[in-house]
Amino acid sequence: MCTPSAFTVIDVKNDFMRGNIDRVERRVAERQWRELVELYEQLRVDVHLLDPEPRLEDMVFTANTATVLPQATGDDVTVVMSRMNHPSRQKEVPPTRRWFERAGFVPLELPDDCGTLEGHGDVLVVPERRFAFAGFGGRTTRRAIDALRELAGIPVIPLPLVGAPFYHLDTCLAVLDANTVLVHGPAFEPGALATLAEHMPRLLVADPGEARQAFACNVHALESGDVVMPAQATKTAAQLTRAGFTPRPVDVSQFHLSGGSVFCMRLDIPAVPRAREH
Repeated sequence: MCTPSAFTVIDVKNDFMRGNIDRVERRVAERQWRELVELYEQLRVDVHLLDPEPRLEDMVFTANTATVLPQATGDDVTVVMSRMNHPSRQKEVPPTRRWFERAGFVPLELPDDCGTLEGHGDVLVVPERRFAFAGFGGRTTRRAIDALRELAGIPVIPLPLVGAPFYHLDTCLAVLDANTVLVHGPAFEPGALATLAEHMPRLLVADPGEARQAFACNVHALESGDVVMPAQATKTAAQLTRAGFTPRPVDVSQFHLSGGSVFCMRLDIPAVPRAREH
């Protein structure tokens, strides 16, 4: 995670940002971020911090600058650095790479000619099953997904997105466990939901209004069954409870002004103990 010391909205990079330039209340955003960190600590999740860089207003959204995938066998992971779409966000990648290098990883690079891929904004890992879904049609290109599959050596299943307003896969799909996803169907091109159903036995449909207005699909599911999620998505939280999960609501509404929520604000490194970080 990265502290939001530079966080603000200075331009429009996605449809959710329209009308929100200079509307961020910095002190409120910092308090909400601290409350998210405290919730993770209460849930016994180790939080590693990436030092913020000045004038990189979106650096708080750490999910986007790298993809961390399980390898085909063993407990290690493959780290692939992102190729970001917007020039301002491209500057976030080197600090993330340095963090991984200091922690003992050897990050891989996508080919220069593959287009763009924005990390776990568009790549969602299915726990225990060693494969991932990857959205394209918004910020990530199909060529980049193919290149990621070659580097990772595990199945990466492409899902076509309509693209607006749901510019990243993590805004319209959440992997809750090895068999369950939470989805907002209208964000996908025809055929994508059938592909999802082929691989995931249980599809939960998020409340449509909450998916658009409260980032109901931008949630972080833990192995414990806890689901860290936006506090405003109350109908979706009730649905998750009925499905056997434990919602852990947190107010991160300041970050919604920039088109991101809980899942965007963390980069999960599931197989790595804290001792590996230098």
